[in-house]
Amino acid sequence: MRENGPWSMFFTDRAVNELPPSWLNSWTGHGMISRVPSPEIRNIVAAKHIPVVDLNEQTGDMGVPLISNDHAAIGRMAAEHLIDRGFRQFAFLGHTGHRWSDRRGETFAKTVRSAGYDCEIYAGQVNRGSDLREGAWNVELDQLALWAASLPKPVGMMACTDFRALQLLTACQMAGVAVPEQAAVLGVGADDVACALSDPPLSSIVLNAWRMGYEAAALLDRMMKGEKVPRGFEMPMPPLEVSVRQSTDVVAISDPMVANAVRFIRKNADKGINVEDVLRQLGVSRTTLQEHFRNALGSSIHDLIVSTRLSRVKQLLSETDLTLAEVSMRCGFRHVEYMSGLMRQHTGSTPGQFRREHGLANRPQRRS
Repeated sequence: MRENGPWSMFFTDRAVNELPPSWLNSWTGHGMISRVPSPEIRNIVAAKHIPVVDLNEQTGDMGVPLISNDHAAIGRMAAEHLIDRGFRQFAFLGHTGHRWSDRRGETFAKTVRSAGYDCEIYAGQVNRGSDLREGAWNVELDQLALWAASLPKPVGMMACTDFRALQLLTACQMAGVAVPEQAAVLGVGADDVACALSDPPLSSIVLNAWRMGYEAAALLDRMMKGEKVPRGFEMPMPPLEVSVRQSTDVVAISDPMVANAVRFIRKNADKGINVEDVLRQLGVSRTTLQEHFRNALGSSIHDLIVSTRLSRVKQLLSETDLTLAEVSMRCGFRHVEYMSGLMRQHTGSTPGQFRREHGLANRPQRRS
């Protein structure tokens, strides 16, 4: 709008499942950006005979230009992320029968298999679009839990959306499958609230929604100026990156002893545990567990305890205004000086320097 205006925009706040609005039949305008949720609205929009650019990939071909996500690139990015973390067994959970989901799953599986590994795809039933919107959350949970339990471990798992991933995390909890040690779970969409409040926090692929909106408006502007766009035209937008949180922040571990130790350390590192606590929990000797650690991770038990605590330190420094003393206490360090020395040794920065570079004061403000 700023580049090509002045435009007079008509924009209303509506729920996805509402019936066609009463004003739509009589609305007059020169162009429309649509996210049509139903065949009824689609037919009204098509009868307008004005330039339309669509942003909704769930309802099928409207016969108008579509700005879409690049689902193949999304599936490929997910597979590469999990392969890079050392996983050799993979699984995909989608919404069967929906083009966008099937495309993500097909490319995820193809990328995994091209690297020489197997991929299990959940054989769910075909759901209507309204079923997805209303969210039959509990309907599949028992079946999903059985599926998650049956997969070979450790397994790297992709879900087609963040909310499908949340369902998968719940199923893993029901099945007693530890995330991320036994199953790493990756979503799509990077919904801030869903990812941050899930247990554990969810890693997710960041989509380029800003660019999609920009390109939709730019294309509509050209169409309103007379440019002809062929039927079936689609402009796919590749994803930006993987936003890594705890659900995939792990290296695949096939050794059960090490996996149990890592799970205990991740859960308790901020409580001030030491190597002896880990040995006591597993009931093994220091020599035995150290040897297993070296073979599986190439590091020591102590190294993992320290790195886990420092990850929490960095999170609190970047996301809160807690004092250094409070950060130190919450991360299992008795003395701020010791925490600061480890930070400098492992990151090259003091806690204060790290906060100045990565803290809340450096976050860009949201535009109203």
